[in-house]
Parts: sequence; C-alpha cells; structure tokens
Amino acid sequence: MNFPRFMQVAAAALLATTSALASAQGGNFPNKPITIVVPFPAGGVTDQLARGVGQKMSESLKVPVIVDNRPGAGAQIAANFVKQAPADGHTIFIGDIGSFALNGNLYAKLSYDPLKDFTPLARLALAPALLVVNADGPYKTAADLILAVKTKPGGVSIASQSTGSGGHLFAEMLRDKTKGNLNHVPYRGSSPALIDMVGNQVEVFFDPMITSGPFVKDGKLRALAIGAEKRSAQFPNVPTLAEVGLGDINLVAWFGMAVKAGTPPAVVSLLSNEVVKAIQSPELSKKFTDQGLEVAPMTDAQFGPFVKDETARWGLVIKNASIKLE
Repeated sequence: MNFPRFMQVAAAALLATTSALASAQGGNFPNKPITIVVPFPAGGVTDQLARGVGQKMSESLKVPVIVDNRPGAGAQIAANFVKQAPADGHTIFIGDIGSFALNGNLYAKLSYDPLKDFTPLARLALAPALLVVNADGPYKTAADLILAVKTKPGGVSIASQSTGSGGHLFAEMLRDKTKGNLNHVPYRGSSPALIDMVGNQVEVFFDPMITSGPFVKDGKLRALAIGAEKRSAQFPNVPTLAEVGLGDINLVAWFGMAVKAGTPPAVVSLLSNEVVKAIQSPELSKKFTDQGLEVAPMTDAQFGPFVKDETARWGLVIKNASIKLE
C-alpha cells in the first residue's frame, strides 16, 4: 500500500521528534563510556570513591566507566574540563567539600561556579579527619602542637590536599584560632602530602581518616585529634577536636558527584539513582566504612540543597576569618 507523500513526511517528522524527545529525556542513555573526572591524583579518598562507584556503575549500566585524574589549581582544572564537556551525562565531576562548597567563597576569581555550572547528582560519604604529625616528631599531644604554633620561631608547616581544600580551610581556621604562625604547604592530594609527612618534610596535616589512618596504624604518624562529633572506634584513644579545645574549628569533609548544568533531568535522575545504589552496595559500604568513611548518600534532590547550605555556612566562616585566595 502506498501512502501519500504528505503522510510519509509527517510520519518521518513524528519519528524524528519522538527520537529527539527520547534523547532529551535520557531514553538512549548511556550510549558511550562514562568518564568520572577527579580533581586529585590517584590514591586519595576522592579517587578511591570514584573507582569504587565507577566499577559498580559500569556493571549496572553495561558501559565502561573511566576515571580521569586531573589534579591542580584547587580543582579548577577538573571542574573546567567537565564544564566544557557536553551536557549529556557522560562526563561526571566528583569532588569534595572544597570543590563544591569552599572554593566559591575562598577564591576572588574562580573559573567555575559550583552552584551555577553544575547539577548535583549525589552525596557519597562523610570523612572524619585526623590531625596527624610525624610519629618521631616532637608533638605528643595537641597541646604540644598548639604551643609550637604560638611560639616556634619560623612557625609550623601544615600540609593540605590542595589550595582551597578542607585541609587548607582547617589550616586557616587553626591559624586564626591560635593567632600563631602556620606555614601552609599545598599538595596535589592526600597521597603526596602523607609521603612528605612520613619523611618529616612537613609537620602537621588534617586529613581524612581513610587516607591518614593506615599511616597511624603502621606507627609512621601520630594522631593528635579527630575532626568528628565523637571518638572513632578505630582510634578510641584519639580525642576529638572539641576535647582538645578546638571544637569550634571542627570540619567534617564530604564527597559528592555532579554533572554539567543543562544535563537532561531524566539522565540526572538515572545517574543519581545509580550512584546511590553503588555506594550503598554491601561491598562498597563495608569497604569504605572499614576504612573510616561514613557512607551517607543523598539523592540529587537532597544533595542540591545540602550544597547550597554548606556553601552559605562555610562562606560565613571564611568571611569571618578573612580568608581569600587569588
């Protein structure tokens, strides 16, 4: 049976419109490998989360999930890579409290807007941090360290995961709290900083327990305090920051994922569900809990307001401490 030409044209147009609508709604997603872009080197907390979640997502979505480490410039290199990628959900940004909530307040000129350039996908976990020093160094207690910060000629060197990271903000708050002399030494992630801590190249570091904890257990570093509401079962003898008089600068890092703003809502919802399902899997949940993380996922609907609240909360802290980065 031959259909009139106008009916063939109408049918073709309808098919094209339906296909385009399905694509916009994420109907054919994913249709190529997914890349998770990490703003820190391999080996750190963010990288470990990306690889664990990425593997589970790959198994579920039946496409390769690639982890791409692009460290440097306070997460700006990685964030801009995702910002410039297509808004189709195939490129995901994973970051920490610094990437999402601190940088916008810290930098006078930031090359990305955490709230406007990205659509939140999910929060993954919370990361209590340990205040660590070299095990063979002179600081046996937090009081020893605070005294040195106030009196040591030349000051005390303090590492951070990067400029603008949670560790950096803690350093600035500790400086403001003690009115002492701290020399900030930014690294590209936890791993290189911890290596220099063991080598006694830098004196103190506030770093998530998942990365610093193993060095404490091995006797290479000493934990003076933990940034958490209560003591950890893994380190029951390590006091909280509140117990050593530093409770008002307690900072608990968190980690989450986002995609470029403009990504179709259906794709955002699908990815959010996949990420939450991955981090809640018995295998990953046990792995990261055993290492010192608190698996505490949020969906895209929950994570968006959380990021805004954290940005406002820490913005006030940063403003009061007069911290500004170029």
